Amino acid sequence: MKSDIEKQLRLCPSLPTLSTVALKLVEIGRDPQVDLRQVAQLLSNDPALASKTLRVANSPLYMRGRGARTLTQAIAVLGLNASVSLALSFSLGASLRSSDTPGIDLDRYWRRALLSAQAAKFMGLRLGVGGVEELFLAGLLQDLGMVALDAALPGEYAAIVAGAAHEDLPMLERAALDVDHVEAGAWLLHEWGLPGYLARAARYSHERHAAAKAEVSAGFMACVTISGPIADIYIEGDKDAATARAFAVADACLGMGARHVTEVLERMAATLPELESLFDIPVLPAIQALGLTEQARELLAMRNLQLLQSASETRTRENDYRERADELNELVRRDALTGLFNRRYFDDVLSDALRAADADGDMLSVAYIDLDRFKSINDCYGHPTGDRILIAVADRLLSQLRPGDLLARYGGEEFVLLMPGVDTTVGSQVVERLRVAVEQMRHRLDTGGFLNVTLSAGVACYTGECTTHDACGELLHLADQALYEAKVSGRNCVRASQQPHSSVDGRAPTKAGASVPTSASRGSAADDPL
Repeated sequence: MKSDIEKQLRLCPSLPTLSTVALKLVEIGRDPQVDLRQVAQLLSNDPALASKTLRVANSPLYMRGRGARTLTQAIAVLGLNASVSLALSFSLGASLRSSDTPGIDLDRYWRRALLSAQAAKFMGLRLGVGGVEELFLAGLLQDLGMVALDAALPGEYAAIVAGAAHEDLPMLERAALDVDHVEAGAWLLHEWGLPGYLARAARYSHERHAAAKAEVSAGFMACVTISGPIADIYIEGDKDAATARAFAVADACLGMGARHVTEVLERMAATLPELESLFDIPVLPAIQALGLTEQARELLAMRNLQLLQSASETRTRENDYRERADELNELVRRDALTGLFNRRYFDDVLSDALRAADADGDMLSVAYIDLDRFKSINDCYGHPTGDRILIAVADRLLSQLRPGDLLARYGGEEFVLLMPGVDTTVGSQVVERLRVAVEQMRHRLDTGGFLNVTLSAGVACYTGECTTHDACGELLHLADQALYEAKVSGRNCVRASQQPHSSVDGRAPTKAGASVPTSASRGSAADDPL
């Protein structure tokens, strides 16, 4: 962390600190052989904390089949890790809520923190991730850096983040301070000596693919990452935008659809009153508390809640949100101009197809397809004309494909075709049919005339004998080399790769052994208008 910010944090007199009980809880929690009676004795030193621990063991949120009459029984019911995590949650919550941080809206911060904690916990239960109480604590403390920065930079920090959506905070903070709240929170959790997973979860809570960086399980980290956007559904003013973002983050982190997120929201809504009671804080303003269940149902089509709407309206709303989530998923896979799949989706499918081909011992062919001299069309007739031609060509290519083939726009006037189960001979025949179909098209110009376009293509086959760790890149490299050969052979033709996989080392030898420049070195041959 930037040294001057760290110095301000260390010297800040109002920076949150751990209570004596919390410090001892951290120490005890590191000893797997600790006697439960020791934990009970420690908690009994704080009557409020002891009362909450006993109460939570008998709460519908946590009770596991039998109640508890004493503090020792409560810890036995909950388990050591859960007891320590819950006690820390209560202790830290009380300590931090009493912090003198006049800048940010502390009430809003704590409502979001509690909702995030509950979302992380129920997401963990939904996915079968172990340590749901640790998830609760990680979700609760993931944005602790906001409190720290507000205390160290009174007034200044609040002005930086005022009115901003939570997802935009790290960018705004780094632009103004060269540090963000996730970094500051991780630093403070480390300074407190809390378990390392809490600092790592806070540090990477805004990154959708951060499990490897955070050195925690992918499921655990994903639950923390998703929990904040789920909490925003209740907190943000634009409910529709917050809902769409929560669905998108859940899909990006775990491929989880709207239905699963809705199940988590249902459980959160049902247990919210108990959560508010345990932490002595209203998560929503009093005027909204009674309408929470109805609001959640309207926004996310939650079922099984007793609301004023009819059961049929509930099913309709649920279907609407599912369709919206599916539409969002489809949008990120498609090219905006042609409607074909985009490069990102093709790369993902190719990886899966290669694994399937390896497992089944099947062949797999890929073709690079490039429209000839397309740059000259854009230059002479304008990009709108070029766009219309690209759309028409994409439609014609799609109409000629076999079942199971996948066509994507790879960029500009370049397409890529995945053909499972065929070698370069059959693959070349398929692509030759596409070439003829495109050559026969006549494109009307705004001037009243017509224009013909042609394509060149290169085909390569994967046989399972990959010589590098990047099988996808190697196969596409071979197809790209074959496309280059088609271009230098006069265009409007199809060429199949003749190179065996064992030749791929950054230079692809021809039959005669000469080297052909790679796509990175051959410049703009595919776009050459001459």
